Amino acid sequence: MPGSGFEDGARQFADLAIVLRQVGQDGLRRELYKAISDAVKPVADEIKSTAHLDPYLPDRYAAVLSAGLRVQTFKQTGQNPGVMIHAAAPTPGGGRKIRQLNDGHLRHPVFGNRKVWRGQGAPSVLPGFFTDPCEAAAPRVRDAIIAAVDDVMAKASRGI
Repeated sequence: MPGSGFEDGARQFADLAIVLRQVGQDGLRRELYKAISDAVKPVADEIKSTAHLDPYLPDRYAAVLSAGLRVQTFKQTGQNPGVMIHAAAPTPGGGRKIRQLNDGHLRHPVFGNRKVWRGQGAPSVLPGFFTDPCEAAAPRVRDAIIAAVDDVMAKASRGI
């Protein structure tokens, strides 16, 4: 396929998904989406793993965050096609601040006293727990998506 950049691959994925829906090839469309989910799943699993989180977060906090961390994958076609990985860690009090944690900032109550809060940063809280694995896996995921698009396109053209 011409162009292996993120934008080209995203546009090809979106165009193919739309065409498959229009021509009633839902089986091939599901196959394309499954291949994309399979390519992204190792990234989501890594982000959630305590072993991955340990170097980024203070002692014992990696296990706490990992237990409640939800990592989801969204595939979107249309104006801004692509694959997005989203993380959230809901708690009864409203949720953990994933974006701030990824930036290397942790705010917590002092010894459980909810009236006294402190911020914590480097060296015990390092930035990138979410973005580092995403950026490292991006070329592999992009190549897998392009391969899935090529495979589904070939199957669709044989069926037409």
